[in-house]
Amino acid sequence: MSESSAEIYAERLRRQHVRTTLINLSRTGELPALPQAASAALALARQPDADSEELCDLIATDVGLAARILRIANSAAYIRRAPARTIRDAVLALGMRKTCDVLVAACFRQLHRDPGGHAQRLWHHALAVAIATEELARATRRIEPSLAFLPGLFHDVGRIAFLLADYTSVDVIQGLVEAGGGARPALEEEWYGFDHAVAGAVLAADWGLDPEQCEAIRCHHDPTQATAGRTLALLLSAADTIATTIGCGTGTVADGHDALVELGISTDDETGCTARVQVLFAEQRDLFT
Repeated sequence: MSESSAEIYAERLRRQHVRTTLINLSRTGELPALPQAASAALALARQPDADSEELCDLIATDVGLAARILRIANSAAYIRRAPARTIRDAVLALGMRKTCDVLVAACFRQLHRDPGGHAQRLWHHALAVAIATEELARATRRIEPSLAFLPGLFHDVGRIAFLLADYTSVDVIQGLVEAGGGARPALEEEWYGFDHAVAGAVLAADWGLDPEQCEAIRCHHDPTQATAGRTLALLLSAADTIATTIGCGTGTVADGHDALVELGISTDDETGCTARVQVLFAEQRDLFT
């Protein structure tokens, strides 16, 4: 077996181990899944010649989702000129890619519900990092901003997978982190055999993100480990820090300083970007409830 074949085989085994572990832990015996509308939107977003009518038809199949898309299109965060009165108006106002982003975010929000407070904090963190990643992509021009939002939104989906599968253990790990008992990734590795970034990359691949985006999610705590997805991993790491700065952290101090430096973001640029993210987050935080 060649070295590349061995690496591919090892990667398949690792992914299967993650899936099997999460399924065995889960009360339902299933992996977390995106609602059908979100999966369909992701598929549309990957098609360069996607028709806006297809997206309108998709949104129209769910009355609640249609109402939410109209609400978002008419919000202070996105409204442009005349109010959107129809789904077609909303898609035209937001654009195809951003409509897909907000549709996926609205569906993804449904996974962030639990009787405690962990899911709410994770949702706020996910949204803040998504906004920050897009803003940093725009500021640095390293990648297309429209490709930054969903990796930011999904960067910690592994933590949601742990939460849905094994709430008690997540609570224990959170307590250890807050008490200074260790870094979250190391504690998760000890507890499950892999951390949330590895789990998140597997789920993101299953949900349709491309390999570079999945690698960036896997390496967002250590971008030096990334190859093709290194730039996006740096953006995610830096966005994690900005999210923590605006009060949307998740119990640990994110240290993306090295990522900010490598991206060429000055202190003044960071301050300006953080201020923009704070405003955008305040405008959007209640749109997906």
